[in-house]
Amino acid sequence: MRKRDKIHRVRSKLASGKVKQYHYAWRGGPLFWTSDEDFPAGSARYHAALAATVDDQRPSKGKFRDIIMRYLASGEFEALSQRYQNDIKISIRHPENGIDVKFGDAPISAFNKPRIRRVVMDWRDKIGGKTGDVRREHLVKIVAWAYDGSDLDFHHLKGIKRLHKSNRAEIIWTDEEVSAFVMGAPEHVGRIVIAATATGLRPGDLFQLSREHIESTPGGRRRIVIMTRKKQRKASIPVTPAMADILDAMPEGRDRVLTTERGDPWGHENYLGDAVSEWRDRLGMRKEIKLYDCRGTAVTRLFLADANLREIAAATGWSVENASKIIERYMAMRPEMADSLAEKLERIVK
Repeated sequence: MRKRDKIHRVRSKLASGKVKQYHYAWRGGPLFWTSDEDFPAGSARYHAALAATVDDQRPSKGKFRDIIMRYLASGEFEALSQRYQNDIKISIRHPENGIDVKFGDAPISAFNKPRIRRVVMDWRDKIGGKTGDVRREHLVKIVAWAYDGSDLDFHHLKGIKRLHKSNRAEIIWTDEEVSAFVMGAPEHVGRIVIAATATGLRPGDLFQLSREHIESTPGGRRRIVIMTRKKQRKASIPVTPAMADILDAMPEGRDRVLTTERGDPWGHENYLGDAVSEWRDRLGMRKEIKLYDCRGTAVTRLFLADANLREIAAATGWSVENASKIIERYMAMRPEMADSLAEKLERIVK
């Protein structure tokens, strides 16, 4: 990241005793957000405010940034859903590996050369996983718009295959890996993995998890009841001791269960996975495991607790049929299943 692109944050104590935050586009750069705003730091509106400020300061004529800015103002972009617009803006403005950081200063002519295909693929591979595919998809959308409008003579990004494969059922975090991560990562990042392995929720559902999803049971316990975004099924999840510790530690007035180090909501669901992957690499753990794979650990724990298929389906928001297929894959990766089965057979024989 270039020094000019790093957000500069200043905290100032007012005469009233209140602490106010000021965020500048870079050190010595223009102010684009204060804590008096009606939207939090890290939100889509926050990044849009930063983008607008930065765009006013950066020369764009003859650069790919000019195409990016005109695409964001186009009718094609305006026709997209608000959620998809926000996703594209985040892909463009991500401060470390966003489209603008990587390609904004490149001359437009660079996208007319065949070599750009390899550059884009290398950029996608460095980001990795589903996030890399999403960023690549959004860049291709911008390039296709520019090609259709005759801003580009060629479209060299057609047909790039996806890197991410959706079936990751055979990749799970071991209990030892979960413990090592939680011990080594900052507390606010460790909480992400604890919550993921305790609930089995996808990153998108973890991102929106809040107090309103916590219910008390007739037996005096707590459960998480949430409508999953991807399958639109209701999941009813028992609150484990580890999850209870997270909930009990939430300060009064805080709504979101998972927050940044400053206590702000994460700006996007992808940032949860980004934070986990960053600390996984810092701790020297195997690169295959990602946040999404914590679901496998949650399922194996439910199965080891003798939960039946219907109970697991209810806790994960899956169908019974899909839960059965997923469990078959997960259980093949856990050799202790054979040990458990041997103990049960021995009890029957006795």
